Amino acid sequence: MKIKFCLGLFLLLGITLSHAQYRQSGRSGGLSDKIYFGGGGGFSGGTQYLNLSVSPLVGYKFTEQFSAGIQASYQYVRLSSWSASNFGGGPFLRYFLTENLFTIAVYEYLNIGIIDPQRNDFRMDFNSVLAGLGYALPLGNNWAIEGMFLYCLTQGDGTRSPYESPVIIRVGIVAGLF
Repeated sequence: MKIKFCLGLFLLLGITLSHAQYRQSGRSGGLSDKIYFGGGGGFSGGTQYLNLSVSPLVGYKFTEQFSAGIQASYQYVRLSSWSASNFGGGPFLRYFLTENLFTIAVYEYLNIGIIDPQRNDFRMDFNSVLAGLGYALPLGNNWAIEGMFLYCLTQGDGTRSPYESPVIIRVGIVAGLF
C-alpha cells in the first residue's frame, strides 16, 4: 500500500512541478539547452575485495527550475572468488528551490547478485522510492558538482531494500545543468 502511495505522490509531484514558473536564462531555448548529462561513479578495493560502479544520467529541463530524466546504474563487485554484476536504474524529478538548492524524487529499480551463507548465488530485485534535497555547485558555465541527501521512503514498510540505512548520500558531476 505504501509503495502505491509513494508512486502516486511521485506522479502528482511531477504533474504539479511541470507547471512551474519559467525563469529566463538568456539561452536560445533550443533542444541542446534543455538536455543535460551527468552521473557518478565509484571505486573501492583491497586484497580480497573490489567494487567498481558507474551511474550515468540524462535529463530534460522543462523550465529552468524543473527537470526530469533517467539514470542507469551498473556495479561490479568481487569478494574473494565470488563476483556479481549489479544493474538498474529509473526516472527522477528535480525542482530547483533556489539557484543551487533543489528537491529530488527518484524511483529506483536494482537487480543485485547475492551470496548466502551456504555460498549459493542468486539474484534479487529491489524497488525503492527516494526523496530528498541536493545542492549543485557550479564549476563553470555548464558544469556542476552535485551532492544529494536522499531518504528511502520504502525502507521499513516490508519492502526489501538494498540499503542498510534509509539515509543515502550521493555525489556526482553534471554537464549542461546551468
